[in-house]
Amino acid sequence: MIFMNTKRLPISAALGLASLAALLSSCEEIIYVAAPVTTVGQSFTGDTLRSPIKGTIACRSAPYYMIGDVVVNDGDTLLLQAGVKILVIGKPKSPATFGQATNNPGFVVNGTMLSLGTKAAPVVMTISDNLKGDPTAVQAAATDPAFKGYWGGINADGASLLVLRWTEIGYVGGPYGANAPTGYAAGDPKYGISMLAKKPNAQFVLEDSYLHGTVDDGIRLQSCKLSVMRNRFEKTGKAGGESINMKAGCVGDVAYNTFVGSATNGTKVASVAAAPVQSNVAVYNNTFLNCGYRQTKAGRGGSINYEVQAAGKVYNNLIANCRFGMRLRSDDLPDLSKISYDNQYYYGATTFQVAEFSAATAGSVTAAKPHDTRALAGEKDPKFLAADLATPAGTTAAPSTTMQGTNFLKATGALRLLPTSPALGQGFTTFAPVNAVSSLVVGGLFTPTVTPPGSDAGAYQADGTGNQQ
Repeated sequence: MIFMNTKRLPISAALGLASLAALLSSCEEIIYVAAPVTTVGQSFTGDTLRSPIKGTIACRSAPYYMIGDVVVNDGDTLLLQAGVKILVIGKPKSPATFGQATNNPGFVVNGTMLSLGTKAAPVVMTISDNLKGDPTAVQAAATDPAFKGYWGGINADGASLLVLRWTEIGYVGGPYGANAPTGYAAGDPKYGISMLAKKPNAQFVLEDSYLHGTVDDGIRLQSCKLSVMRNRFEKTGKAGGESINMKAGCVGDVAYNTFVGSATNGTKVASVAAAPVQSNVAVYNNTFLNCGYRQTKAGRGGSINYEVQAAGKVYNNLIANCRFGMRLRSDDLPDLSKISYDNQYYYGATTFQVAEFSAATAGSVTAAKPHDTRALAGEKDPKFLAADLATPAGTTAAPSTTMQGTNFLKATGALRLLPTSPALGQGFTTFAPVNAVSSLVVGGLFTPTVTPPGSDAGAYQADGTGNQQ
């Protein structure tokens, strides 16, 4: 109780104190909203990754363990040194639920993440060997551990910078749970890597890395500057999904990559009408093999796809035994005034594959260009070092289960060209990459390497440039 002597106060003051007393007596109706609390990221030590995290994960012979989501806060940086191995095991007390919605941890990057492996000592993010089965076995997608989706990959939607160099990521795609972040729904498989950028000028660089085994898209990007150079993509998408899916506002280059066994396309680029930043991606000197056969929706599944007002340059790609060739989507056109393309090298072992070099039945306005290589079934074999071009593919409408389930984890370098390859010297070199990351320099640690167009079709060049795997 509050006591006041109002006889000695002016009436106005007495009324004021009375009002104050009334306010105090009803204080239970006042709601105070606290500011959000962010746990400060801790520099890492130990064997098990903690969250939130920042600083350096040092190279050592033993692996580090991921048991739950690992967050890099806004303003913080996480550096993975060459040779680091992260073994994702999920909740130690719930091994039976590993890969389910409640137990598929991953990285959530809201600041900067740098994974800086080398050719001799790559960074590896994977699962235990006993869960992988026999990676050399030929098996259906329904039972292949590559499409199980054990962990959550890297969500960098809130990041300012994500750099992955000589980094291996595999067996990704666990489902989101009931508390999925905005833009995702419960049950959606997580992408291998995502940067649906929330920050202006976000940048994504992937160099000389290996991504394999994803349930949906291997990589999904939006509203960011990008450079995807000299990587390998295998077994991306169980029954749909692209190896690299680039949405509105993506600007950069995708070059010297190999795409083997993508469920749908190796690369897909889309924009939106009147976008503040039009998607503009140069796709050049890539090799696409056996792509498009696990996509279950009619009219989809191939190699390269541009649609919805996207712009870009498309040259020097080697497209072999894919369900569809380059597709410029007819019912939702890319910006044809800002797309240039030529010098694709096509090979088809069957008449069905040859008939789809321009993705005719997929709804495409792609035209044969003067410097394309197009031949009859079985002609103009590009002469890869070790790739099998005789796998029965079935028809365009009914792909064979053999092609859908073929093991694509070949030895590195299998898509190199023999000295007698007719694909040598078929490239066009007098255009410039977009080089959207040209200003990026991470002092003393990393500078992007954007390889210019090469004179040979595909990812491997006779002079030793291009893909280094």
